[in-house]
Amino acid sequence: MGNIVKPFKQQQPFAYQPLTVPLISVEAQNEDLRVFRFTDLKKATKNFRQDRVETCEDGSVRKYYRGYVHKTTFAPSRNGKGIAVSVMECDSVCPLQDWMARARSLQHISHPNLVKLLGYCCEDNKTLFLVFEYSHKGSLDSHIFGKEDALPWVIRVKIAIGIAQGVAFLHSINKFPLNQELQKHNIMLEEVHYNAKLFYLESIKPSLMTVGQVMVIPGYVSPECVMAAHMGMESDVYLFGLILLELLSGSNHRKLLIKIMQSSDVWNTSILPDHYMIEEIIDPRLGTDYPANAAIQMGTLIQRCTKRDKKKRPLMQQVLDVLDYISEIED
Repeated sequence: MGNIVKPFKQQQPFAYQPLTVPLISVEAQNEDLRVFRFTDLKKATKNFRQDRVETCEDGSVRKYYRGYVHKTTFAPSRNGKGIAVSVMECDSVCPLQDWMARARSLQHISHPNLVKLLGYCCEDNKTLFLVFEYSHKGSLDSHIFGKEDALPWVIRVKIAIGIAQGVAFLHSINKFPLNQELQKHNIMLEEVHYNAKLFYLESIKPSLMTVGQVMVIPGYVSPECVMAAHMGMESDVYLFGLILLELLSGSNHRKLLIKIMQSSDVWNTSILPDHYMIEEIIDPRLGTDYPANAAIQMGTLIQRCTKRDKKKRPLMQQVLDVLDYISEIED
């Protein structure tokens, strides 16, 4: 892999620090988040017509409603700017003031690979509606496991780069992990160019990542989280490696995961064994329409991201550098 692989090997163990220069500057906006009226949201979403429902890793359920508003006035519209409305139920664990603090913090974070928060609505002091921009291609999991046409290799790499850019940016401005936010159902795709955007809701709920509560299923949580109930930015790298594996294996992923879980060597080194055949793990829907060397390098990157020893995993910026290299391989 030339000059790209060597920095990986020479910089172990990795010291996790924010990037010196963020990929995109964080600039405070001059105006506050838009406050939507409940009646306008109801009209814009056609009485809250459900667009999708996602069950999160902590067992909670997020409901999203699609609607349309005028591009400049944000008034309800039939075919204007698309919005996605997410409903947050406030309770003693996560009261309204905490949700509001989260919403206000998000207004100052802007990046091409993060779903933009447009505003909110809260008229009963119990239910908070967060209004985001809408991504017309939907979430990544529907394209990996759903009935959508198989994504071409070039698009898969483009999506991986977009996710990596978003995560690297968040790592550069924060000193804490994304936690459960880095999941494929939280990755949205734009309609025309398949630009990947992460639905980032800075988690303020008490973490469920304890040994007694976490789902101990290899392939869905990092080893250190299971063994020591610890999550750091290294855990984000591990989860990103799992997303890469899903992008690479596609419809073959579930069969591959079962094989991994049945292996006596699971988690001994990484999620992928040292000796594997790329033909056994790549999405069969691709046929032979992919550059073999690029796919092999992707497998190597997955191995490095999912190392059992978190200190041997690369930084997200290093992952992004390798993905940029992979995107240029044509054979």
